Amino acid sequence: MTRDRTTDGIKRRTLLKGAVAAAAVPVLASCVGQQAGSSPTPSSAPSGSAAPTGVGTRPKLSGNLNILQWSHFVPDFDTYLDGWAKKWGDTNGVTVKIDRIPQADLPARFAAEAGSKSGHDLIAHFANGLPALFKDSLVDVTDIANRAADKYGGWIPAGEAIGKVQGKWYGFPDFLVPFLSSWRTDVWKSAAVGYTKDHLETWQDLLDFAPKLKAAGNPVGCAVSQTSDAEHTWRSLMWSHGAAEFSADGKTVAIDSPETRTVLNMAKTLYASMENSVLSWADVDNNTYLQSGKGSWIYNPISAYRTIEAQNKDLAAKINVDNPLKGTKAQIASIQFTVYGIWNFSKNIDAARWFLIDYSDDWPAQMVASKGYNNPFLKGHQQKPMPVLGTDTKLTHLQDIANFVQPVGYPGPSSQAAYDALNNHHVTDMFANYITGKKSIDDTIADAKKRLQDSLTKFPV
Repeated sequence: MTRDRTTDGIKRRTLLKGAVAAAAVPVLASCVGQQAGSSPTPSSAPSGSAAPTGVGTRPKLSGNLNILQWSHFVPDFDTYLDGWAKKWGDTNGVTVKIDRIPQADLPARFAAEAGSKSGHDLIAHFANGLPALFKDSLVDVTDIANRAADKYGGWIPAGEAIGKVQGKWYGFPDFLVPFLSSWRTDVWKSAAVGYTKDHLETWQDLLDFAPKLKAAGNPVGCAVSQTSDAEHTWRSLMWSHGAAEFSADGKTVAIDSPETRTVLNMAKTLYASMENSVLSWADVDNNTYLQSGKGSWIYNPISAYRTIEAQNKDLAAKINVDNPLKGTKAQIASIQFTVYGIWNFSKNIDAARWFLIDYSDDWPAQMVASKGYNNPFLKGHQQKPMPVLGTDTKLTHLQDIANFVQPVGYPGPSSQAAYDALNNHHVTDMFANYITGKKSIDDTIADAKKRLQDSLTKFPV
């Protein structure tokens, strides 16, 4: 889940306050190699004298740099970024200000800023397609993306799909957030349930054991509601079994297929082993469900486990966090992610560009600060052992997560039509309509097909 903190909490941390951030963290020699749970200080900000290959000479920077993004699920990461940005600003003669708002409010805010051609300089979209949706309002950052690719071994395909539009980079992929299986080993391996494997591997395993888990008093749970978590959970199920919203070229609707019927029936079977409350879950509710000790499985980023680890070590010791579940066709997780863009009406494009260039070089500290939540798009950052994940024997298998992730639009492009479908909840509504019996399977698919076609008609690929 990607949760939004309380309004008061957001207001308290809306503006970047370097002195407060510095006081909140102990002074450490280096953030690289720290164990999860520590609060790293920023590594050295660049001196401003070097000019990385391919991006031109660093100009003399000045003025204000205003950044808009979400409040990170792991508070230590925002503390890290505040400190790093303050140090970078002091080094480069730029006053940096970071505004944070709930991630659900970002699309509307970005649309308002693009419409008025005013607002922030550097913006970070979360779990949505900033480059595809706002290409005409964004700076071409191909040189920055290519510089990172040259330095760090290239981008994984999901990064290219997210950042590029019509062959050029209008977004700089920051990090990906995979959906993982978090499950209670004590309940699953109990005599009443009888699961014997060390890892939860397939969607079919989940379906086979879910009735036993419900009978044991510990049902599985995942959102069947208009939430980000639901969107990515059900896409993961679909893609792993060969179902998809759009064709591989993105030009036609592909939802009416035998594979879609298969996954809808699987979801209906799975829903019978859940509590009805999943129909109205918010993004935070799958986390709290597992935290409560009642839930036996959720599909979620590592954030749920990290929260439990901090609050209830006994319960955390009973939870495994495994790779995405396998289907009959593939092992795929739909991902949430952050991607940065620079408005082309920004008053300080130079500062925004160099902030991104320098920030992208501090990756190890970012993964440490996020406690393994932020996963890299650049291949060179995936070298083992990775920070955090590579030093925890319980999580080392998650270092291979890049092999299993795809962005919205798969198997086609991350197009404007694909993100329109995401924003209008075509997929989650399809699953909810069928598993609750609101519509027959034929009517459910017909409705989804029409809605997906509407998105494609509005935004042809």
